[in-house]
Amino acid sequence: MSNEALKKNFIDRATIFVKKNLKAIFVYFFILLIILFTFFFYENLQKKKNIKISEQYAQASILIKQKKITESKILLDLIIKKDHQFYSPLALYLMIDNNIENDEKKIIIFFDKILKNNSIDKENLNLIRIKKAIYLINIDNEELIVSTLNPIINSSSAWKNMAIDIISQYFISKNQNLKAGEYLQLLKNKKNK
Repeated sequence: MSNEALKKNFIDRATIFVKKNLKAIFVYFFILLIILFTFFFYENLQKKKNIKISEQYAQASILIKQKKITESKILLDLIIKKDHQFYSPLALYLMIDNNIENDEKKIIIFFDKILKNNSIDKENLNLIRIKKAIYLINIDNEELIVSTLNPIINSSSAWKNMAIDIISQYFISKNQNLKAGEYLQLLKNKKNK
């Protein structure tokens, strides 16, 4: 069979296939279009959401500089509650650094909410745990400090040494040298490996 005959045979078969399956081809094409449209719509929506949150964060920062604490607190609360992987932790840190929220329980609740955010990667969550522990040291809550840092200490996190150092320094400052020694021993064992 020549090349011309093969080409004609292929074209004839393709034409017959398309005619027989025209409805199915149309349905698959339509579904593909809907999926692409949905994807681009979702991406656009996420972009707009990120821009809005960044604008709210910038506005809260400006309000703090203008000493409009109540207005900035409202914006920062909203940002924290939106579970944004980048701006929610930043909003909490801004709130703490500027003493916007004085209710320690509320700050701990905010930390816990951020730590439940699945879009934040593990090492960044561990960094947030470190920051939470430092906050807890300032309010002297030993039980929460230990429970916050132990997951890091018992892991292979890049923040493990920092967590051990923080908790041991905390116990040293409380004259609980036995507890501090246990954590310092963990640090020495890790260095010897």
